[in-house]
Amino acid sequence: MERNSLYIKIAHWYYNLGMTQDEIAKRLSYTRQRVNRIISSLADMGIVTIKVNGYEQGNVKYETLIEEHFGLKQVIVADSYGESDNYLPSLASVAAQYLDDYIQPKMTIGVSWGITLAETIARLSYSKKNDCMVVQMVGAQNFDKDILKSDQIARALSEKLDCACYMLYAPVVVDHPETKAMLMAEKSIKKSFEHMKRCDLAVFGVGQLTPDSTMYKRGLLKEEDIQELREEGFRGDICLNPIRLDGTWDNCFIKDRIITVGMEVLKQIPNVVAIAGGEDKTEAIISCLKSKCISTLIIDDATAKRMVATLNLI
Repeated sequence: MERNSLYIKIAHWYYNLGMTQDEIAKRLSYTRQRVNRIISSLADMGIVTIKVNGYEQGNVKYETLIEEHFGLKQVIVADSYGESDNYLPSLASVAAQYLDDYIQPKMTIGVSWGITLAETIARLSYSKKNDCMVVQMVGAQNFDKDILKSDQIARALSEKLDCACYMLYAPVVVDHPETKAMLMAEKSIKKSFEHMKRCDLAVFGVGQLTPDSTMYKRGLLKEEDIQELREEGFRGDICLNPIRLDGTWDNCFIKDRIITVGMEVLKQIPNVVAIAGGEDKTEAIISCLKSKCISTLIIDDATAKRMVATLNLI
């Protein structure tokens, strides 16, 4: 009991009065190492409780819950300031800030396609990293809006970084598996896929496999393709690789018609960043996170809250 009282007193000196470990050691004629061991054990003994102020109120709680559930390196939640229907500007700004801080000289950076990624790159700062390389990881799309195209996105990023860009000169979806096999034998396309394997960073959005998806609306997949994919359990896509709700992607009937970076390659990249938003994409995002391919997730607050609720994490 006497020792317990002494430990309480040490906790008071250290946490309430702000005394240093050296000051406590001198006062008790202990070694500093002994005081350090006592202070380190105070939480285990129930004498002190550590509380992080603001954890419950901010987005940190949702970030931590999602990180721990999926084993991610980092989750960053962008505050939409109550405008959940207009989350994109905030999400893209937060993602751009992350990439500005993360991208270093001599990096090889792979990118996919889509409005979220385009808006993010538009907000990046110009920086002179001409020893970097940008790699287009998804085949080209014949869209009416350049902002959506993978080749335009790759060029836009290379311009922001003032660096080289290696293009993938092939359509993203072909009608027949034989066409893909012929294209994959081409020297320039083989070289593109070799560059993908050397990426230090990959950045992409998350797609959903519904009639509302860009893949369907822009004619990349037919209505019967979407229906069959959903019947087989596919809910989201990573760089147009369809992913089931349980995170698997094997035995997909359209795999032999899509020209894009493979999931096995993505899993070997040190940092794979998904930028995703919109509560309607919750199921797709969860599916893609279960693939264990994504390292870092940047998401809006409304979608993060819905994910946490869907997964019963609190």
